[in-house]
Amino acid sequence: MRIIFFVVIFFSLIQPTMAAKKNLELEALRIEFDNFITDEKYKPYAKGEKSTAKTAIEALYNQRGKVKEHAVYMARNSLIKARMVAESEYLDEQLSTEDKKLNELNIETLKTEAAVARLEADRAQLQLSLRAEEIERERLEKQRALELADQIASEKELTQAELAAAQEYAQAQKKVADLAKQEADLAFEEIDALRRQLESLAARETVDGLVMTLGDFVFDSASANIKQGAVDNFTKVLDFIDGYPERNIRIEGHTDSSGSDAFNLNLSQQRADAVKSLLVDYGINSSRIEAIGMGESLPVADNNTEAGKAKNRRVDIIILNQ
Repeated sequence: MRIIFFVVIFFSLIQPTMAAKKNLELEALRIEFDNFITDEKYKPYAKGEKSTAKTAIEALYNQRGKVKEHAVYMARNSLIKARMVAESEYLDEQLSTEDKKLNELNIETLKTEAAVARLEADRAQLQLSLRAEEIERERLEKQRALELADQIASEKELTQAELAAAQEYAQAQKKVADLAKQEADLAFEEIDALRRQLESLAARETVDGLVMTLGDFVFDSASANIKQGAVDNFTKVLDFIDGYPERNIRIEGHTDSSGSDAFNLNLSQQRADAVKSLLVDYGINSSRIEAIGMGESLPVADNNTEAGKAKNRRVDIIILNQ
């Protein structure tokens, strides 16, 4: 009996202490929850989890009788889960914001590079124009020399030998002028090709996504073999694609209206496949890339002119919108 008496006294003494401890735990849990939901950083996030934690904590306060340790543990676990979800959603939004800023920066960089390329092409065109004027001036001078030689010959002021020498010299100078003009014409053709190449490597925004167009300088005529010069310029294309590693890519081959529909469709598919194969060789995952031949169905210029046909012979690399 004496032992039972002491046991009863012992439990009667420690029961208030244990209850006080439980009350302190509940109060600490409530304070921790209040601090969490008033934190400006996490206010917009984990609303469902916050509601669950609040319900669990309020249930502890409304519970009659002894508060079970398991119920306290579950309420605290709900609060921890709410904090983790809020932190995750906060970080996701921060990452999304940074990705958007990066995409905007990439687009502005591409636009700036395109503008610089156009200025360089215009500068080269101006230099060639000045050279052409100089060549024309030399040609006129040689022409005047021929006319003078003819005039002197007609007036018999030169011997036959002197006249022949003068005419031979004038003819030689005329050949030099003609060769210089041919070189200038070739240079004009090369600068036009360079201009098309630089313009084709400038990205533009469309409904489907960002588009980079490879012009007719990429392939030999009626062939799907990529020229070495075009391969050497693919660094620009790769930089463009690397700016959007999470997006898929569609490659569209296009032709002008020369030839049959079947031939053009087949050629455009082969060219699209060739560009895809080259991108894969450079390390782009083939599962991201779709290659489609469009034939002559989507012209961007008039096929009745050579300049229009040149613009229609193209391969579009499209970074698709998500």
